[in-house]
Amino acid sequence: MRYELDKVDYADARVLEVNRLPGRSYFVPYPDRAAADAVASERRRYDSPLVRCLSGEWDFRFYPRPAELPDVLDTDSVTWDRVAVPGCWQFQGYDRPFYVNLRYQFPFDPPRIPTTEPVGPVFSLMGEGSVGPRVYHPVDEYNFVGVYRTVFGLSSHEMASGHVVSFLGVASCIDLYCNGRRVGYAEGSHNTAEFNLTPFQRVGENELLVVVRRWCTGSYLECQDMFRNNGIFRDVLLREVTLSSVWDVSTSVRREERAGRVRYRLCVGVTLLDDGEARVTLRGHGLERTAAASTHDRRVELSFDGLDVREWTAETPALYDLYVETASECVRCRVGFREVRVDGRRLLVNGRPVKLHGINHHDTTPEAGYAMTPAQIERDALLCKRHNIDTIRTSHYPPDPLLLELCDELGVYVIDEADLETHGALVGRVPPSHGRLTRDARWRERYLDRADRLFERDKLHPCVIMWSLGNESGGGCNADAMYELLRSRSGLPVHYEGAIHSRRRAYDVGSEMYPTVERVISVGEGRSSVRRLNDRPYVLCEYAHAMGVGPGGIEDYWRQIYAHEALAGGCVWEMADHAVLHEDGGYTYGGDHGEWEHDGNFCCDGIFYPDRTPSTGARVVRHAYRPLRVRHVGGDFFMVFNATSFTPGDAFLLRFEWSDGGVAELVCDVDPLRQQSLLVRPTEQGAADEDEGLRRNRMRWVTVTVTRRETGEEVSREQMALSEMAPLGAGPLERRAAFPEGCEVGEKGLVLPGVMAPAAEPLLLTRVSTDNDRDPVGNRPLEEFYDARREVVGVVRGEGSVVVTTRLVLPRHQFLCITTYEAVAAGVLVTARLHCERGRGDLPRFGMCYRLDPSWDEVDYLGRNGESYRDMCEQAQVARVSCRVEDMTEPNIRPQESGNRMDCQYVRLSDGERRVQITAVSRPFELGVKPYSDEELRGMLHREDEVRTGTYLTVQAFQMGIGTGSCGPATRPEYRFDCREDYELSYLVSWE
Repeated sequence: MRYELDKVDYADARVLEVNRLPGRSYFVPYPDRAAADAVASERRRYDSPLVRCLSGEWDFRFYPRPAELPDVLDTDSVTWDRVAVPGCWQFQGYDRPFYVNLRYQFPFDPPRIPTTEPVGPVFSLMGEGSVGPRVYHPVDEYNFVGVYRTVFGLSSHEMASGHVVSFLGVASCIDLYCNGRRVGYAEGSHNTAEFNLTPFQRVGENELLVVVRRWCTGSYLECQDMFRNNGIFRDVLLREVTLSSVWDVSTSVRREERAGRVRYRLCVGVTLLDDGEARVTLRGHGLERTAAASTHDRRVELSFDGLDVREWTAETPALYDLYVETASECVRCRVGFREVRVDGRRLLVNGRPVKLHGINHHDTTPEAGYAMTPAQIERDALLCKRHNIDTIRTSHYPPDPLLLELCDELGVYVIDEADLETHGALVGRVPPSHGRLTRDARWRERYLDRADRLFERDKLHPCVIMWSLGNESGGGCNADAMYELLRSRSGLPVHYEGAIHSRRRAYDVGSEMYPTVERVISVGEGRSSVRRLNDRPYVLCEYAHAMGVGPGGIEDYWRQIYAHEALAGGCVWEMADHAVLHEDGGYTYGGDHGEWEHDGNFCCDGIFYPDRTPSTGARVVRHAYRPLRVRHVGGDFFMVFNATSFTPGDAFLLRFEWSDGGVAELVCDVDPLRQQSLLVRPTEQGAADEDEGLRRNRMRWVTVTVTRRETGEEVSREQMALSEMAPLGAGPLERRAAFPEGCEVGEKGLVLPGVMAPAAEPLLLTRVSTDNDRDPVGNRPLEEFYDARREVVGVVRGEGSVVVTTRLVLPRHQFLCITTYEAVAAGVLVTARLHCERGRGDLPRFGMCYRLDPSWDEVDYLGRNGESYRDMCEQAQVARVSCRVEDMTEPNIRPQESGNRMDCQYVRLSDGERRVQITAVSRPFELGVKPYSDEELRGMLHREDEVRTGTYLTVQAFQMGIGTGSCGPATRPEYRFDCREDYELSYLVSWE
């Protein structure tokens, strides 16, 4: 079949769409109510007799040179490949994955985009982790074209109906043809584009042809921080329509509270394809109301007054069935009754203040890019619930509609964001400006279109509690126009962080990204220098950048959020690492695919790894978002704070377990967002810790496990120290006149021949940089401590003792370390004292490292039972742990320092026959056990580089905290160590 292809509209700033149908609510019609009731949400679009899902294998032809795309395409003469739809062509062998954060892939010269000519040169003010003007000259980069083809059949019976085709997501634009004729054009990658195929359909085989461009004019509004993918990446649906079909459904609710009684009024708007009768039924939780009326000009509005209903919240997601029925079909919508409003400085849901325990969520998978299966979408929603996350910000575009349906059902608030980001405008031209396009009225229609498509598609969902205008596009007249459009159609608050960079400063809620804790406090107290942040609720739309190890310091934010009513919570950046999975199981990130510009592993910034395995970051967030918080206030008294907004404390069971075996279980009826003091004493005796000698527990603590009484699900576990670690007794430290057999002590330090020896770098003053130790402009302060030159100043031998004095020389620092080795009854007592002779600033670490053979693989310790650092340790509890060396590091996509364990009383390593133990003396130590050295780790770029070369045991006085410096505040002062202070590390080494 021959097609005359349009080669103009995608690059014509005057063209936004051609024959695209108006936006409307997303729903799937069924023939009748029984059929609609029989299908679960994740199957709804696939099982309707009235909707055909065209997803599957399609014909595909890739044109790496757009000039090679013919003016007239004869589909019978094309040699087609086959690709999966939904899918992204970069993940199916065409073009290559391309990750870049805040830059465009083409010269910033709006509204012009590359057409058939090569791309370049490209100017940017930053790139690859550094700031400064540069010009790129890409090679063989073009505005690639992908042409898709599929066929579907229509019987003579089916020809009696019309058909509408719905594309739920196509990047960057869609040029649609059917049976030899052009149907229409649309852009807006993550917005639904629908076209009427009725004038083009015919009996028998029908051919659909879709031309997809790498970029279109609308690509200027889609500069999001993610892999830049292309293709038909969401489902394609073919809907059968008749004159009595439901075209659109809208709802609005009004909440009235009088004398403590809440009643709702529900208005339902129904639009049909032609005038006829519509019947609306509301049913659920013992309620059933029905109304019917005929449409006028295809539309009718019906209302139900005085509804005594269960209210919808993320904690109580009560849904009702709303049936819209006509002569030919039934639409079943799941609706909830809730009111969201701003009251002064409070964000209220159903009249109560809420704190949003949020996450930023991208539609991303390592196997298929933007394309997600229903099972993967459901998995993400369930992961949120399991990790105490009650809010999703859909960064930075509307998600697959299924995610919103699941959030309605499971109970997750949604900040629904328009498909808009112009971040590249900041660095693509001088002077830099986020809002270059947002201030340009010539782009108004395109901005408004994205707000319109966002609202119309998602307006039925109770989970949506805020609209968001987009991301990092600055402020200006076009953002104001989007705001006015949304407020004219919806009573929900409007969010947009980009306003902070304009005179507007804020819309209905104030919002900022990555502020310091001090700045958050100033807003909470109403004394921010930005006055418009002092008179409305404030949301951290992005905070706690979870790149690599981290985020550190999240608890510091939440102490303030709970302390100030204006602070409505925030959304951690972000949910999952973006990476590309390969057949060998390895992951790659920016720069691994030959990208001519990229931002490295800045895309690996989630609390879940790409396959959704939780990282330590997920455990940190789950702990910070726990619904009940317990604090020991002294003696047998504890304070319980209910961090929820609607759930009474008696919905939870608290189990207290003391380290000496005491147990108590109780229920606390503390009200939401209130605290209550409890007297708690053991009511029964559990198993006591019976280990003795050097493995004896010398601390006392209580661990509180909180479960939901209705389901038994554990929601949190936290631990409070009741006493500090007692010093090691005098017996094991009794002095001896000579060192025991099996050890040597010299200028290298302590050597256990054939067992353990000091590592090549025995004294550690820094760690291998984590991602959060590197700031966005390329500074890597911890690396100043790499490759210290070690000079032995002196070795003094005494009776049963050796004192080794060494000097560590660095370009900006110089340290003297005096290490004393003493023979004692239980082995060798090691005491290292560090003094700074030159330099200032932070000291990242103070520790000593030993190497053992790889056969020493068994690890047994008493300390925190997971990765923990100074500003991210409460998610892990002190416990006895037995594991392997591989369990002592974290599988970050880019290897880096990981696996630290705080508050350790001892560690024992074994090869199955022999044992070496390190025991704390006067205070707990921090522990690291790795299968490679720090020097080797510095050169690793991917997981597969982590090849075992030994067992490396590091005993530390401290490591500094982690912070979120990769994109946010660095480690706070209370988690840092001044290099000008003197420090001591003491531990006992024993073996058998």
